[in-house]
Amino acid sequence: MELAEPHRTRVVEVNRTTLRVWEWGTPGDPPVICAHGAHDHGRMWDEVAPAVAAHGYHVVAPDLRGHGGSGRISSGHLWEACSLDLALLAREVGDPVGLLGHSFGGGLSLYVAAVWPELVRWVVDIDGLGPPADAFEEDDDLVGAATTALDALEKLRARPPRVYASLEEMASRRGQVNVRLPPEWLLHLARHGAHPVEGGWTWATDPVFNIGFPGDFGPEVLLAQYALVDRPVLVLTGTEEDAWTGLPEDELAERVAALGAEHQAVPGAGHYVHIEQPGVVIDAVLRFATEVDGLETGAT
Repeated sequence: MELAEPHRTRVVEVNRTTLRVWEWGTPGDPPVICAHGAHDHGRMWDEVAPAVAAHGYHVVAPDLRGHGGSGRISSGHLWEACSLDLALLAREVGDPVGLLGHSFGGGLSLYVAAVWPELVRWVVDIDGLGPPADAFEEDDDLVGAATTALDALEKLRARPPRVYASLEEMASRRGQVNVRLPPEWLLHLARHGAHPVEGGWTWATDPVFNIGFPGDFGPEVLLAQYALVDRPVLVLTGTEEDAWTGLPEDELAERVAALGAEHQAVPGAGHYVHIEQPGVVIDAVLRFATEVDGLETGAT
């Protein structure tokens, strides 16, 4: 797999942390921020980002807080912190921005558009409309749930991270979860998402990411949030079953309708639509973005 290196990389200080960002295109062109999914990093946009930049956009792909080369997670309020990170990054690169997000990053992008609409031109959400309704846990014992989360955090801090002998072993392990990701992308994910340590490698993702604290997040809150989004939205989903998918058709339709979004189902793709079918995603993003932005679709 031949992927060109990003044009630039730098570290941006925002929201009492640092974000490693990867950039393609010319600063001053209309900015697009690409937000990756959970346990990934900004280099997962290495195929899509340069193609978007070639059509006159300045594309910026951060490693989200707690991922890749960015700062660690400082509290249990991860969703709000990551959303504020994106909002402040938008201001740093020059708002309003286009937001292109996958999975967790897609959800963050929609949240930013709902809370800070003045920062956003449009959103393309790739399989990031949240889990099905039956996946949300209802727990009336908030004290007990918080205590369980704190206990898990203490155990995590006392346990050393798992060390893998090689990047290939890491890629193989991730492939057991994301079974549709091609081997070359699994290795790319590991190569740019791992830290060398004595005896091998560890994942760069902060393990605190896996610990959830109780809150009021649920289907009703999600739909209420979507109703606040007044920017153009394109939703891309794959047609194939995969890990981290499974939103029933009726719930998918309800959430797309709440956003007033355009929806495109992409054949031959699971959760990682932009990796399994990059050409389709690139064409869809450019068609949608250039229409909203009033740009020509020809490469610059």
